[in-house]
Amino acid sequence: MVRQQRKFKPRARTTRAIKFEGDEDSNLKKNQPPVADGAYWKISPPLSTRLFEKSALGHRNDDGSITLTASEVLFCHWHRHVPLPNEHWLEEELQKNPRLIYEAIIMDSGRNGGEMIVPSTHRPQIKHHLAWGVRWHRDRNHLKEMPQASISIAATHDELDWDELLDWCVKAKQMNVDAELFVIDEELDVTMYKLMLIEPKGDRMTWDDLNQNQKGEFMESWSNRTNTDHGSYVRHEQPWVWNQIGIEHMSGRVLRQEENTYIQQMINEEEESTSDSRIMHDLLARGLLLRPGFKYGCRWRGYDGDLNESHAPWLIQPRAEAATTWQGVCLSVRLAEGVHKQWVCGIESNGEWNYLRIQRWLPGKNSSTE
Repeated sequence: MVRQQRKFKPRARTTRAIKFEGDEDSNLKKNQPPVADGAYWKISPPLSTRLFEKSALGHRNDDGSITLTASEVLFCHWHRHVPLPNEHWLEEELQKNPRLIYEAIIMDSGRNGGEMIVPSTHRPQIKHHLAWGVRWHRDRNHLKEMPQASISIAATHDELDWDELLDWCVKAKQMNVDAELFVIDEELDVTMYKLMLIEPKGDRMTWDDLNQNQKGEFMESWSNRTNTDHGSYVRHEQPWVWNQIGIEHMSGRVLRQEENTYIQQMINEEEESTSDSRIMHDLLARGLLLRPGFKYGCRWRGYDGDLNESHAPWLIQPRAEAATTWQGVCLSVRLAEGVHKQWVCGIESNGEWNYLRIQRWLPGKNSSTE
């Protein structure tokens, strides 16, 4: 079998070299290498002034010098002609911080195009342990304005805690900044995501919208259902009054088992409610129409209108069924966006449901939309 010839050019992979004093780079010889300053590295004026004021690099000290993290030192080495302290500096720093390579590449990728990303240790305005850094947009003034985003970083194999993630997004929203996640894979490629709490709403008639006669008619029809392998069938001659429930078929209505359980727990209150029924209750109360998301690797497709007139804007996954590593989440988001939908995780907290949307994003190119 002959392999078909590619008709496109593969994307170039970025690599960064480490240069030393003996290398042919006259610019390196113009600057002094950073000196140790406890756990950090210090650069003195006048270079420190330019690095801090123009590029938001480091923390400025009283004497005009700046203190850099190891990832910032590497960024300055690659882009600002700053020599490394010694030939074995990278290996020594990796022993202190095994994730330094990840952090340096994320810093390099995130600052591409002029964005200003600063480690949180320098700018603690956004206080949360998931906030590795903060970001200013390329056209903002980091000396006078608050940052536009809180940055968290992760590797694809890292496990995630949905409660911590929700807490981080809530705090970011309260501070009027974006929550942005940079994920690095084992090929050292970085993918950026924007996380946002959304309020999905639809125009479908909810249970509370029905009058008492309609509710009574629905419950009478449902009580006469015939059980099927994974749900039930209700024959009816009159128009079905609650179109959020069931699928029209065979001169009747076919209900999924989760819909029967929902009615038993949330409408009839025959038994204690489960998490599945509670999230269904919240989504249906928002006017959404829910259909199985099996074909898209999630629990539900969420429609804001008639499914015969529009596509489902959301793919909704309850937190209990969501991935536990970033590799799984990234796969879910990629699949959702491949079919022009938004991937949303439903998380219950203090008796309320929160809907966390995760979407791929590039600084300066994509803007978030509700």
